Amino acid sequence: MNICAEGGAAEMNNLHFTATCDMLDLDPAIKLKALAAFQQSTSDGGLTEKRDVQEWLCCAVYCELQRVKIKDMLDAKLITDYPTNAAEKAGTSCWNLSLTKLLAAFKVNINQFMERMKQWNVLVKNEKVFQQEIDDLHRRLCMTLIIRKHYQRLFDRLFVLPEEDTENVEARSIHTSLYEFGWLLFLTIRNELPGFATSNLVSGCQVLICTLELLYVNALEMGNAWVINRTFPGVPSKWGSDDFDDGLLLKYSALEEICSLIPDLPRKGVRVMKNAFFHKALVVLFSDQNLLGNDTFMREIIKEGLLDVNLATLNRNYTNHVADISEIDERFLSCSKKTPPARYKPRVPYRYKQLQKLPKAMPSVITEALDPEDADVLSNVENLVLDMARTFGVSSRDHLSTDASGECFALACRLYYQLLQRIISSELLLKPHLKMVQLLKQRTLSFTLVACCLELALRIREDRVEELKFPFILKCYSLDAYEFQKILELVVRHRTGLMGRDLIKHLQAVEDECLGSLMFRGDSSFWKILGKAQRVPSCKEVQAREKENALGSGPEEKARTGFVICLCKFYCLANQRLVNLCQSLVLMEHFPKIWLIAEHSFIQQGGDLLKQRNLDHLLICAIHLHARLKRLRLNFSQILQHYRWQPHARREVYRAVPLGDGQSGDIIDFYNKVYVKSMEDFAQGLRSAKEGLPLPALQETLPKKNLLSLNITVCTQVKPKNLQYCSGTWIKVNKSKADPEDESTLVELDQLIITPLKRGHSSNDLGLLASPNVLKRQCIQ
Repeated sequence: MNICAEGGAAEMNNLHFTATCDMLDLDPAIKLKALAAFQQSTSDGGLTEKRDVQEWLCCAVYCELQRVKIKDMLDAKLITDYPTNAAEKAGTSCWNLSLTKLLAAFKVNINQFMERMKQWNVLVKNEKVFQQEIDDLHRRLCMTLIIRKHYQRLFDRLFVLPEEDTENVEARSIHTSLYEFGWLLFLTIRNELPGFATSNLVSGCQVLICTLELLYVNALEMGNAWVINRTFPGVPSKWGSDDFDDGLLLKYSALEEICSLIPDLPRKGVRVMKNAFFHKALVVLFSDQNLLGNDTFMREIIKEGLLDVNLATLNRNYTNHVADISEIDERFLSCSKKTPPARYKPRVPYRYKQLQKLPKAMPSVITEALDPEDADVLSNVENLVLDMARTFGVSSRDHLSTDASGECFALACRLYYQLLQRIISSELLLKPHLKMVQLLKQRTLSFTLVACCLELALRIREDRVEELKFPFILKCYSLDAYEFQKILELVVRHRTGLMGRDLIKHLQAVEDECLGSLMFRGDSSFWKILGKAQRVPSCKEVQAREKENALGSGPEEKARTGFVICLCKFYCLANQRLVNLCQSLVLMEHFPKIWLIAEHSFIQQGGDLLKQRNLDHLLICAIHLHARLKRLRLNFSQILQHYRWQPHARREVYRAVPLGDGQSGDIIDFYNKVYVKSMEDFAQGLRSAKEGLPLPALQETLPKKNLLSLNITVCTQVKPKNLQYCSGTWIKVNKSKADPEDESTLVELDQLIITPLKRGHSSNDLGLLASPNVLKRQCIQ
């Protein structure tokens, strides 16, 4: 298909457009219509700037998505008028795509896009509603940018960023998280308010003041003096001293003082906004469990352990909100002036400059403690590091210059030497009978530790390269994911003063990827350690074995203990992901039964369903199998849409699933051809159960104390109100007993096979699912 001109350029543009549409998972019909509109405009001679092909194609795709959305809104009106046709008239959701994501895929900035859209609307003679949508978008963005400037200025008056040379690295991370949380909370609450309350700049600033006041008072309650600006008039008298009564903060307000930072803003209007709208929106967030804390006084929302939880929840919900072609992601809007690029861009952020002061070589505390006859051991370690440096240089040469790769590995070495010293000192303190040379002889320790430090160094660098992201490190050194995940917790345990919260989160994501998929590859040592038993232990068996192995001290006992710890983490991850997915699908009352299905899929036939696959494959299929057994009105497309909202979700997870014998297919192929056959006997057992499914006692099988010590944690977790800790996450407590499983509600096993969905029209199968966004601002007559 020629999309611009004759020759190789046309073919390249066509391939680029196709790849972009595939990455966005666009409906093929949208792609073809957009391409046809572009070709028509080109043939008419309307497009003279053919070098900007992708910009014009982006406009064409946007218009087609908007066209479908407008049609769906009209259909929705018909459905309201004629509810009996609701199931048939339900619209598609192909326009549930953030405009930000569309622009990023086509590499077009928002200013270019709006300028091009004005020309495109004239060129293709679009209806006025299309240009009105662009004008509304421009107005909203201008207003948000002004509010963002106010937010930056006011935030800097309320809070201070600790000095770079301070030893309290966590304080700088808290400052960053507070800044992100405050802006995200403002966007969330503004979206919850009725349109007339946020339709102008004045009302937007009023919401901003209310948000900052809430954030500020909660920060005072947290008591972190490092980040509070003590010179701001809103700081209570004696705050931070031993004489201060923390109970006073429950009803404390700094609204007047913060209002004074925008002199032209009427204070009465701010008070009306807070009492009439802001407070009610906040109550809704608490009642929907989108904010955790003290819902009586609106406090404790950034208390230790809850800041990260609330930030993650708001981010997830906001991502769902902007999954609309009319919405732009305003979380990362920049209101600073553009500056010309410098000749040399700092590769290490300022907050990690202290790492460059770490030792460049093996610490003297180690070298001086070795006997002369152990010199060859030290030499072996140094040679290992040099070999790994050369391997990294070769593997990264297509993406990093020689100098850049050298700087990166040098930073990794500094981290390695510092962490090695801490780990050895800690081990010798715990086990006095050990000798330092015994630890240095463990090649796996140094090998995996250097690799982990290099992963951190790549993450720290500001000029991150996509091709060097995890699991590049595993490929670079032919590292086994099962072996690599062992070092992660050891590194986190000795991180003090070396890593901020962002690096801890990164290591958590790396561990999750190892536990969720990488260690189940066919050549993984996980399967070798599983041994002759050829059976993955159940969750309850893992806990029992952990207690048995805790008393052992020999090599075999240590190996078994490591394997049990790994399985504990795996079950914790599986439970956490299933809880999140069930919460999103509003299936928490079915959670125990779905968990029972998922756990059986892990352990049956020696873990065959896990081999070469992803944990998420089995979780998605478990939900669908349960839905079939219970005759729930829930199809695969609905499950997948909610799965795509999960922070760890990736498109290839459900598009390319190994089926066996070198073949692959989508998640539906896997369910029909592999999953149902493997789970046949178990499903028959569920069908024949007359007294209902047994409910696994998750609190017993995954004890809180042990798992908290096994998992990488950013901070101590605090129990939120009305929630209970279960398998590494907080879930709603369901006090009512599960209803007995009535045999009449189950279906025959042959009905579990489903018809594969057509990818081109997969969005049509989401008719029963309420779209997360509607065209609130645009009224279609």
